[in-house]
Amino acid sequence: MIVLALGTAIACGPPGSDGRRGSQGLADGRSGQAAAPKVLTLAIPRELDAWNADLIRVTRGGGTAVLGYIAHNRLVVQDEHFAWVPELAVEQISVEKGTWRINADNTMDTVWTIHPNVVWHDGAPFTSADLMFTFTVMKDPEVPNTVGAALRIMESASAPDPHTFAIHWVRPYVDAAQAPWLTVMPRHLLEEAYARDKVGLPSHPWMTTDFVGLGPYRVVRWERGSHMEFAPFDRYFKGRPPLDTLVVRFIADDNVMLAALLAGQFDVIPATSFDMGATLDVQSRWEGTRNRIGGSLTGRLVTLEPQHRVDFARPVNGLANLLVRRAAYQAIDRDQLAHVINRGFAPAADSWFFPGHELRPAIDAAIPAFPHDSTAAQQLLREAGWARGAGGTLQVASGESLEVQIATPRLYEREANIVADYWRSAGARVDELVISADRLDDLEGLAKLPGARMATQSHANLMTDRFHSGSIAGPENRWTGRNWSGYANPRLDAVLDRLVATISATDRLPLHRELLREQLGNLVLMPLYWEYNPFFVVGGVTGIRDGGAWNIYEWDRSS
Repeated sequence: MIVLALGTAIACGPPGSDGRRGSQGLADGRSGQAAAPKVLTLAIPRELDAWNADLIRVTRGGGTAVLGYIAHNRLVVQDEHFAWVPELAVEQISVEKGTWRINADNTMDTVWTIHPNVVWHDGAPFTSADLMFTFTVMKDPEVPNTVGAALRIMESASAPDPHTFAIHWVRPYVDAAQAPWLTVMPRHLLEEAYARDKVGLPSHPWMTTDFVGLGPYRVVRWERGSHMEFAPFDRYFKGRPPLDTLVVRFIADDNVMLAALLAGQFDVIPATSFDMGATLDVQSRWEGTRNRIGGSLTGRLVTLEPQHRVDFARPVNGLANLLVRRAAYQAIDRDQLAHVINRGFAPAADSWFFPGHELRPAIDAAIPAFPHDSTAAQQLLREAGWARGAGGTLQVASGESLEVQIATPRLYEREANIVADYWRSAGARVDELVISADRLDDLEGLAKLPGARMATQSHANLMTDRFHSGSIAGPENRWTGRNWSGYANPRLDAVLDRLVATISATDRLPLHRELLREQLGNLVLMPLYWEYNPFFVVGGVTGIRDGGAWNIYEWDRSS
């Protein structure tokens, strides 16, 4: 397969330790002739911003996570069942094995053992010293980063030998097994730059054009605005990956991408957001072929997140008022919304516990119910002081109209249109704001949006510090706090504090029920529907399980 592209070529990272840029052919033992190289071409909607999203706030989504799986590895990785399994680590930390300990003083220790035969793409050995360097950088207040609660309670770390990395925590943290905020950075390449210019470290070329990773494939070419090319890393610790060349093309337009797929211009579209009508069209065209379409729930849900700070919310007696939030939520027919968007592939969301979640049977009765009910919505609005005025628009006694803004990235513009129509039917005036790509980096501006922001959320994030008052975005944290809408509730804080410190699954159940009452009962955010990401694979490509690239070292194709 030949990839044609326009743009400026950037050679990324050094060649492998064997000095080659990639295999040109393999000897065929049966014929004595060179077999055709195995080339696999993927397409994703977005180009990469930076390789380390822990250190640099980047625009998420768009399939860019695929690139991280191709060229880099983490201590652990999330598999198709949302379980965190070892990658660079030899095994998952465990209470039973003593590598995850709660101490008598309520502090915690975790001990990771890493594989002994892992090397960076430039041939340098990967050791616990790299993890220690990463920890030091991430804990340094002089280095701009996207710090979360987990990092703040990691008090200290040590590397007692090249293959052991230990962290001491000031209190228990239930998600420690995810190795949060530890995207490994190479000490041998960044230590000098870190000592010289801490503030400038996030701009170091390693973050973009000079990347050297630990993954199964290494970057050999980056055509800005077009594609990346990867070659197999012969010294990958799990064995040389099967493909001789892997190409990832960036195609922002869904229609262009699907047309190119049908024209045979590439082989795989990994799981990503697609219009389900277009997906069904491809499915019908591929009927009777070896090509296939798969998909699954992503563990992410699309939500509306209202502005909770009265300093920024407009009107003040709008979505910042729980009665108005309940009315706005019950005015939306979420089942119909999910049907229009997902064509029956994925349901409406009533919480952050997706259908089939292992805890769903135990917490189902605790999920607050907000069924679609236009009559109930009108009653709640009247209780909040809003009544229909001239022309049917909701007004308060002073004459002020209920004018609500829905802000959304372009990806969810259609969903915002549908919600806006429901709210207009309820009597509100709705302003739909499409957030341009450049505004997604304006953290202060996003935190001050006056109405509701449409976004996608990880189900797991909504069980941690996402809406803790200590995570509120503000000038003191450069507006990087994950609680961008400024919700503050001491009762919720107490539940979240206990939840992240409780390791026992049995003891966590009542806390999950409390969290549902405090966080969902107060509609801190409004769940809309579950994301379902289809993926597309041409015949002859093997190893793809769920459309995610976490196991891309297993992907192969018939030569």
